[in-house]
Amino acid sequence: MISQFNSFFKIYSKVFGLLVTMMVGAMFPQVHTLSFLIQYLLMTMLFFAFLDIEFKPEMFQRSVLWVLLANVGVAFASYAVFLPFDMRLALAAFMTAIAPTAIAAPVIIGFIQGKIEYVVTAVLFTNISSAVIIPLTLPFLLGAEVQISVWQVLQPVLIVMFVPLILARLASYLPFETQAFIRKGKTFSFPIWLVNLFIIIANASNFLRNENSDSAVTLATIALISLVICIVNFGLGALLGGRRNWQEASQSLGQKNISFVIWIALTFINPLVAMGPTFYILYHHLYNSWSIYQFEKRHNSQSPA
Repeated sequence: MISQFNSFFKIYSKVFGLLVTMMVGAMFPQVHTLSFLIQYLLMTMLFFAFLDIEFKPEMFQRSVLWVLLANVGVAFASYAVFLPFDMRLALAAFMTAIAPTAIAAPVIIGFIQGKIEYVVTAVLFTNISSAVIIPLTLPFLLGAEVQISVWQVLQPVLIVMFVPLILARLASYLPFETQAFIRKGKTFSFPIWLVNLFIIIANASNFLRNENSDSAVTLATIALISLVICIVNFGLGALLGGRRNWQEASQSLGQKNISFVIWIALTFINPLVAMGPTFYILYHHLYNSWSIYQFEKRHNSQSPA
């Protein structure tokens, strides 16, 4: 009984933590004043994630490129589908779909004993491409009435993405003892993410309470769009990965670096658009929990009694 409880807690504790954080954030909209911290918390998480990234020739596989192209293709297709109905819906769909592979994706693949190096490559490719594609395309997608320069978006994106990467590479030249001490900070990555999520949800809650004039139907529509994109991403990724890498490709396309696009949406668009990625947080974490549960169930059934 105790072992079953421990197994259940191991699988679902993070999801419960995310759900509780989202509920508490919704109850404290005043915390939206801390939104400026989002990018710094994100940079901290990226730094710890980049500590373990090594550039090796065997990391690069052709299907990773297909994942990259699919990540971009789904985003622009989603925008095109919803633009005739409502630009805000189109932007919410675009920002949700264009999000790069999450820095936590290699961790999830490790839980189900997949090829971690495959997902690490996807993290690199999709995050770098998004850092370039979003600033170049966002001014055109927003329309002529929004005055925003490419460099205005590109500069903070490059800082958020590449400062942690450069610092992580520099850290690899430090003495082993110092590197080991720095790596201990990785244990704080999930609590940092919870703080980040708390601020994000509080900001969204403040918008819904004080600034939002949209109906519940609009929010429900965005939630449904986000769900469809999540299903498409995990399913399409599995197809692109083929028999050998279906898990890895599915995870690479399905699990998103949501903090990154939420920050972009909050900074350069509006909180309503950020609701698309915000709903996606719940969906992809629920899917990951189900994947881990299915793996452990299969693993336990194959183990000798």
